[in-house]
Amino acid sequence: MEMTSASVVRTDLTKTILILTVLSLARLAFSFTFELVPQEAYYFFYSKHLALSYFDHPPVLAYLLRLFTLLFGEREAALRIAAFTVTLLTQWAWLTLARKFVGTTNEVSKAVILFSSTGMVSVLSFIATPDLPLMLFWTLTLLALHSAIFEDRSLYWVLAGIGMGLSFDSKYTGIFLQLGLVLFLALSSRHRHFLFSYKPYLSLALAHLVMTPVYIWNYHHQFASLLYQSVERKPAGAVHLRYLAALIGTQCVLLGPVLAAAIAWIALRFKRLSVPERNERAQTLFLLCFFLPPLLLFTALSIFSLVKANWLYPCYLTGILLALSVMSKPWTRANLAATGLLHLFAAVQLLFYPIAIRSDDTWYGWKELAAGVDELSRAHPHAFIFSADGYKTTAELLFYLRRKVYGPNVIGQPALQFDFVDSDLSGLEQRDALFVNSTPTDLSPHRSGETPAALVPYFERIQELDPILIFKDQRVVRRFRVYFCERYRGLDRPVKPRPQPSRG
Repeated sequence: MEMTSASVVRTDLTKTILILTVLSLARLAFSFTFELVPQEAYYFFYSKHLALSYFDHPPVLAYLLRLFTLLFGEREAALRIAAFTVTLLTQWAWLTLARKFVGTTNEVSKAVILFSSTGMVSVLSFIATPDLPLMLFWTLTLLALHSAIFEDRSLYWVLAGIGMGLSFDSKYTGIFLQLGLVLFLALSSRHRHFLFSYKPYLSLALAHLVMTPVYIWNYHHQFASLLYQSVERKPAGAVHLRYLAALIGTQCVLLGPVLAAAIAWIALRFKRLSVPERNERAQTLFLLCFFLPPLLLFTALSIFSLVKANWLYPCYLTGILLALSVMSKPWTRANLAATGLLHLFAAVQLLFYPIAIRSDDTWYGWKELAAGVDELSRAHPHAFIFSADGYKTTAELLFYLRRKVYGPNVIGQPALQFDFVDSDLSGLEQRDALFVNSTPTDLSPHRSGETPAALVPYFERIQELDPILIFKDQRVVRRFRVYFCERYRGLDRPVKPRPQPSRG
């Protein structure tokens, strides 16, 4: 009987490892089939200008990308290898975490396959964003906290503190780890005694020590980043249920509809954080304390403002473990089938681009745009190049054109990190410029016949050139207007008061 049981365990582990290997290899292969999305190009720009922190994100990803580009060159492949490698480490860490909370080998296998088959893990594997280090350090922190609290291993309080700090240094969402720790210790009768010891306070102090680079950068830049991510992002007050619907829809795609429903069911059934007396209930409370706070906060915010789909990623690290209790075998298979179909659709879209995305949040056409701008630049060799659609076109041209490109601060508009890297534009005065303007919803092949009003105060003369058109199977899928702008006046000498900057 023992031999049979051991054989079954080995079979389950072998099948799980085989499935994970196939998934990982498929993701790695597909990751090289498409161009960088604007967010990746923007974070590559971070890595070219290393700093203690940045306007819209902390610094860990910038240093991670610098490492991988040093190893593999400044090319798409380096960013994709970075995303794949860190996500693979996250999956390994999550497997270790699952084994601490899930009893049988079969349940661990089910948990790992559910987690690794999600669209969330695919997106993490494909695209280099701050979520990469956040998810890895969040998972490692949970492992350290589990060892510190449930196994009373003092060294792990130190490791947990470092992990909490690095999570915050990856993305501001990492602050929820500190909130979850305090919440759990306050609510757990079995573990509240830690609040009367030095250990959690040492851990939190270490976290804030590791977070010091973000504090220093903000101190020297009038707390620009912390204000931008808090006060400047506060909801306007009006109710927009379409944002909530969009959030629910994206989570169903990222997790699979069945798993998303199971996680929602767990959250809705939860009535109060009961005081646990048994260790099993204490572990459930531990998972809940790192699941519910971010889920509830971002879901509530989505009623009033746009909440990006990836903001909820960290809460699923524990949320999926909680959802296992209601995911029977048929429901698990149904979710795997649904995620399989969603991945098939995504693969077709990545490879063949049948549906043109009417947004700059796309991977298609940036190389062709860079080639078109390069040709125009050779015709106007002394003109500098800039764009003003936030950061996206500027970041993509910086990556694919490999020459200096400026952002919307050239015409007095907010420019995120470009405001801090290109803060002195006086050297551009009296120079001509090429202005590249993305028009994702306008695919007309002709000139517009209009001059953007935002350009007029800053240049003596503006001439529209032929648009740069991006084709797919002989159909226009993207269009960029281009303007030749003569003699830049600079920010201090516009011909009329600058227009009020829009929020970036």
